[in-house]
Amino acid sequence: MAAKRAHEEFLLDGPLPVRILRAAQFHEFVGRLLEWREGDTAYIPDLPTQLVACRTVAEALVDLASAPDAPAPGAPIAEVAGPRTETLAGAARLLGARRGIEVVAVDGSGMPDAETAAEGGFLPGPHAALAGPTSQEWLDTRP
Repeated sequence: MAAKRAHEEFLLDGPLPVRILRAAQFHEFVGRLLEWREGDTAYIPDLPTQLVACRTVAEALVDLASAPDAPAPGAPIAEVAGPRTETLAGAARLLGARRGIEVVAVDGSGMPDAETAAEGGFLPGPHAALAGPTSQEWLDTRP
């Protein structure tokens, strides 16, 4: 997280105009987490997140890129996240049930930014656009 912020600041202070969109973790990311398992059991961090669909982020990027005016200097960086707070383990449990994978929630300690995530650091700021489906709604649209 600290490295991302440093990159944002570097780009914003640079000679070229930039537009940045911060996005919450993707629903699509959860399936990748389920690939890292032991047998039929996946151990997933029980951390708060506000998952968002890749499509929703793509739409927000198009809107940001095609906006006639660049954000004013000092304006908050644009953010997009899903409509509600969930946990990574909870979302994985929904997908895991469909795939025959048991999901065990773990505290996530030892992973990068675990403390930040546990304190809500993966959640969007107060000015974020909340859009797209919840984890269950997203899953309901998948074959």
